[in-house]
Amino acid sequence: MVRFGKGDPRVGADALSCVAAVDDDGRLVGGVRVHHGVEGELPSEIHLRSPHVASAVARARARGEAVAELSGAWVAPHWRGRHLVTVLVVAGIAAAETLGATALLGSCSDRLTGTYERCGYRWRREQPLADVPLPGVTSYYSLDRIEAFHQREARLTRALRSLRQELGSTPERIPEPVLRACVDQLGLRLFEPAMLSPEA
Repeated sequence: MVRFGKGDPRVGADALSCVAAVDDDGRLVGGVRVHHGVEGELPSEIHLRSPHVASAVARARARGEAVAELSGAWVAPHWRGRHLVTVLVVAGIAAAETLGATALLGSCSDRLTGTYERCGYRWRREQPLADVPLPGVTSYYSLDRIEAFHQREARLTRALRSLRQELGSTPERIPEPVLRACVDQLGLRLFEPAMLSPEA
């Protein structure tokens, strides 16, 4: 999970955190990295190689924003299709805010924009990045204050508030009742019996 953050010298000495999901047997089933952009570059600055992204981040930092980025979201194959990635990203937003971030940079290919939009991301579609980071792929980037995520939709506002309060008091773990409440607030089906069966 943390291989990128530890291995790329352009990331610098920035702290790296992660939000991880484990199942009842303690097995890792998903996660997302939280990059704190203080001294080094953030993943999207490196991979997109875009002057639009670099200048947007520079302007945000000049305004005094503490810019972070969620990166590397993944879910184990047998947990895909159960909305776990949405829960991880929303928890990652709350974690970034708890750790001091005031703005979030993000990027993804056109294939995944809808997934992240459900978590509050708003892509700068007027600036598509064609053939980035790979030929044939169009990427988009987002840079917004975390405060704006809280104002997107009522369901997201409630979930972020609950997670932020919990992480503020117990940053190492989100208790299952709190997680279940957030899943309900987001209108997801993560814990429904049909979604938890081996055939789901």
